[in-house]
Amino acid sequence: MNNVITLNNFAVNNSSLTGINWPELTDKTDFHAVLSPIYDKVIIDPLGPKSLSTVYSSALPDIEYQEDTLGRFVKRTDNGRNLGIVGSTYGIADNAPLYDMIKEGAETALPREALRDIKLTERSSFGGQFTRIDLLFSGLGADIRQLSGSSTQLLFKIGLTNSFNGGGSIRLFSGAEDLWCTNGCTSAEYNKKSARHTSGFTPSIFAGFIEEQCSQFLTRVNTWRQWAQKSITPEQAETVLNDCGMAGRKVKLMMEQMEREADARGRTVWALYSALTAYSSHAVDFPVRNSANVDNIAVTLDTREREVARIVGSEQFLRLAG
Repeated sequence: MNNVITLNNFAVNNSSLTGINWPELTDKTDFHAVLSPIYDKVIIDPLGPKSLSTVYSSALPDIEYQEDTLGRFVKRTDNGRNLGIVGSTYGIADNAPLYDMIKEGAETALPREALRDIKLTERSSFGGQFTRIDLLFSGLGADIRQLSGSSTQLLFKIGLTNSFNGGGSIRLFSGAEDLWCTNGCTSAEYNKKSARHTSGFTPSIFAGFIEEQCSQFLTRVNTWRQWAQKSITPEQAETVLNDCGMAGRKVKLMMEQMEREADARGRTVWALYSALTAYSSHAVDFPVRNSANVDNIAVTLDTREREVARIVGSEQFLRLAG
């Protein structure tokens, strides 16, 4: 009765991977999950099922366990941990086949020299309920000349997020990483493609997306280069943050971060953007609430990243950057 996603339309060409040193996933994201039944206690009585709270004048009737067809547990097979409860149509998509799809898509889209020194970052929250895989391509980068006169380099990255608790779709994304401070760049051009956890999902639908994003990387770099040369005032930056829904202490911290970025980059749209991406990729400068007690850093940073993408794609930000 397990509703596992079929991968029959996607097959990795292992011969194409020869000679490329792809990092291997660890058990942080590479685990197998299965759907496990949920059982209800049911009282067997000639008159039909009754609640256990019903008071009987005679001895307690027989009890049996019947499967609840409305939902299932998602269970890791390596440690037996339940990751969540999902509906009857939910299908599991393990990360390993998705990762193989990313590798094949990248090999199809990227020149050979771009596939050297690939760096893998894995993140997870709540024991695997939320997982994220990032691949950074050291062989595909572009320089950004900043208003301060210094340069930084952006490297192309692709990745995916996947949940195992029914909390979200499978999401494939592209972006860049700023080597100046390892900020993960997100923007209005931060593109994504997603698919629901249903039995009809096949990872091959993502292959074209990867090819498209690889080819559009330099187009996005040109936008960031323009931002790196566009001077703004702190008052303009703060106005945009407030107009986009930030408030209070968060705006104060963001403006402080922008000033730190401006020391190296100049007081530009790029400095404001870098402050935002620092917020979405660093849990030290911008601490994650209750992370000392709860395994929530990965999922919180992902939520922040979406917040930044919304701000950078807003009319207010684009007007300031234009």
